[in-house]
Amino acid sequence: MSGQTWMIIIAVIYIGAMMFLSWYIGKKTTKDETEFMVGGREFTALMTAVGNGSILISGGYLPSIIMYGYMFGMGGMWFYLGWGTGALVAWLCWAGFWRTSGALTPTEWFEYRYGKGGRMAITIVILFASLAILGWQYVGCGATIGGALGISPKLAMLLVGIVVTAYVTFGGIWAATVTDLIQFSWVFVIQFIILPIFLLAKYGLPQASALPENFLTLPFGAIPVVKFVAPSVITFLMMHQSLLNQSPYWARAAGTRTLKACKRGWMWTWIIAYSTGVIGAFTGCYARQLLPNLEEASTAFGSFMNIMPIPLAACIMAGLMAATMSTCDIYLVSGVNQLVRDVGQYFLKIKDTKKLLKIAKWGTIAYGMLSVVFAIFWSGGLSYLFAFGTGVGAPLFVYYLDSWLLKVGNQKGAIASVSVSLLIVLYWDLITKKSQQVNSLWLIFPLALITLVVVSILTGGKEKREPIDPKTGPDELGIEILKTIKSGYDNAGIIIHKMTDFNNARGIQAGNMHIMFDRLEDAGYIQRKSQRLIAQLYFSLTEKGEAVAVANMTQKELDMIGKYNLDPDAIRFMQWISGGDTVLSDISSREKIYMMELSSIGETLAEQGLVKIHGFSRLKASLTDKGREVLRAAQNAA
Repeated sequence: MSGQTWMIIIAVIYIGAMMFLSWYIGKKTTKDETEFMVGGREFTALMTAVGNGSILISGGYLPSIIMYGYMFGMGGMWFYLGWGTGALVAWLCWAGFWRTSGALTPTEWFEYRYGKGGRMAITIVILFASLAILGWQYVGCGATIGGALGISPKLAMLLVGIVVTAYVTFGGIWAATVTDLIQFSWVFVIQFIILPIFLLAKYGLPQASALPENFLTLPFGAIPVVKFVAPSVITFLMMHQSLLNQSPYWARAAGTRTLKACKRGWMWTWIIAYSTGVIGAFTGCYARQLLPNLEEASTAFGSFMNIMPIPLAACIMAGLMAATMSTCDIYLVSGVNQLVRDVGQYFLKIKDTKKLLKIAKWGTIAYGMLSVVFAIFWSGGLSYLFAFGTGVGAPLFVYYLDSWLLKVGNQKGAIASVSVSLLIVLYWDLITKKSQQVNSLWLIFPLALITLVVVSILTGGKEKREPIDPKTGPDELGIEILKTIKSGYDNAGIIIHKMTDFNNARGIQAGNMHIMFDRLEDAGYIQRKSQRLIAQLYFSLTEKGEAVAVANMTQKELDMIGKYNLDPDAIRFMQWISGGDTVLSDISSREKIYMMELSSIGETLAEQGLVKIHGFSRLKASLTDKGREVLRAAQNAA
């Protein structure tokens, strides 16, 4: 059979399998909007690393690592190493911060930091950036897949777009995550293990004499290190620092089951990026040695596949479609998350879970197909799509830096910073050709930071919070937070998700919670572990806060907390899992409790050594020996 026939057969089987799998997963896992958005915070470190890595090994990036290896030898690896360095920064600085914030989307956090106006401005940034990157992925794979299947690139884009939109609609981030595991494994094994082994076995090591000067030299090969446009090492680093701060990565961090799993997943993310970067550039060197006279380096991937054995080439080309799907799905999910939280809950004030889930699914269809239309319309401007997406998203790095460390920004500064960045992208990348001389990121990063800091300082510094009336004390939300801290839940993420049902019934999001944390701190009810870094998200009660919490709790609750450091919800949780390994989603369905609440209780008990949290996919819990002793004592006392 011909390569095209092989490709068609593999594509049909693959698409059918992914659609069925996504439908089945959605049916089993996605019963409310939080599971659609962040999977009920059940994802392991492996799922996080593979989900992140799937964005890297994509229809836009996979041909590019071969192309840059063809152009610059081992120096081409900096295209992937730039992305990996962005992941390294996220791992060391704020991936754990994203998760511990308790926000399901970055805009919830940014409302707290920069007010409603800042939230809306940043929402526009995120939606536009996601739309552009989605379009870039579709455009990047359209020509390759279209050529492999013998159809037009635009039809190929439409085909992949419909498939991705359909299976994300079926199962949200759960469907995206499970299919990513399959798609990542396929591409990683074929492209980064089997192909290099085949090349080594058939051709031996690349020959320096058959390649341009410095091609095999580490670490830069023939690539320019300092240059104001891509490709260059420094511009790749800047470009990917922008990409690694966009909403898909927040969703991945927010969905991890524990802070430890989040950090470990991000550690493996940059390891995956660095290893695949080296291997991909190494493969590109073979392409240059075997096909030294290509007119365009951009054709290196397709031309290289033409000289590979047909079954291997067909599997790689099918993997390209899989890689595109595994990138587009999480960008699509994260874009829809903004629609659910910013439109459905924030503006329309919808509280009903079933209605929110419908918004999530219909929003996926609308946003997914809009991205395909956008890609088809922009199909002749691949570089503009990528420049637009990275340029528009670049200010997010500035906001994370400010939130995590600087803490000087306010609403006016954030809006001004977004406006400056959008104007730079509009003028530098779209209206003029100046980006061919200097990449717009060289302007956006410093000017966005300077604008945020200067405008914020000139307009009065960080946002002022309404003080708590000393006569009436905290309101219902404030009292519930104090009670939750008294019950042993000590960080923002655990507190917020422990209160999921309470918050959803009242239309309260993470931004509102963080504003209340500030108000309680200012009034002397709570104190933070620190004012900077992730420690700013950890809280304890003052004597004043303790008194209010105690006054609003029953004697039974106080006795349990005093004797066992456990609230009644924790005791019930331990009773539910006392029979052995228990799948928490089964408890969630049976007891009508959000998975977010169960995961926060389980995480807190695990930190106390009372519960073991485990499971490859769905979250499972079981009592430790210490947990069984504590539960037995609590039951006897009752």
